[in-house]
Amino acid sequence: MGSNLKRKSRIIIEKNGVNMKILYENTEAPINRVWVTFPLNENDAVKQMLALTKGHKAESSITYRIADIDSPVRNLKKYLVADMPFDKLNELAIKIREMDKEDWLKFSGVLDCKSISGMEDVLGAAEDIESYEFISSVTSNRELGGYLVQQDFLECPKHILPYLDYCGIGEEYYADHDCIFMKEGFIVRKESCQTMETGHTHTIQI
Repeated sequence: MGSNLKRKSRIIIEKNGVNMKILYENTEAPINRVWVTFPLNENDAVKQMLALTKGHKAESSITYRIADIDSPVRNLKKYLVADMPFDKLNELAIKIREMDKEDWLKFSGVLDCKSISGMEDVLGAAEDIESYEFISSVTSNRELGGYLVQQDFLECPKHILPYLDYCGIGEEYYADHDCIFMKEGFIVRKESCQTMETGHTHTIQI
């Protein structure tokens, strides 16, 4: 089982070539900064931490912080802290390598949708991206309202379509569902998205 997992991880690494890089820095003079590339093995971690503690006598007492993160998941820095275990960061890096560009967008949106309070929540969000739908070109309440009408989420006479409050329609939907706007589009939980495509409609009568 372990060898199969390692083989699978190696194939993914060779196929995608996407790394998660974290810039650590210590918080006591002399301040050193080191980019750590995940996933890494235990020996790599030891070498990197030695570089961070260079010039200090009491290495164990030095505190660290994350200065920057290089990742295709652009908001990841908001959810990672310096004391997260390396084995969990390795696990996260492998999950990110298994994703494609749309998955990275969804992961970024899911992180902002959920309540994240630790590494397990971050990993849980990575596991949950298949539960969400990405809808491109919907980046505002007005565009969402228009999309909902196009998808027959609202039933109304065609002659009043130009007079609908599309912004208000989108705003009401956004407030009631698990979703978030991004500059690339709209992330919404699939159960909510399916409601747009079924007979669960609202009727407007004039």
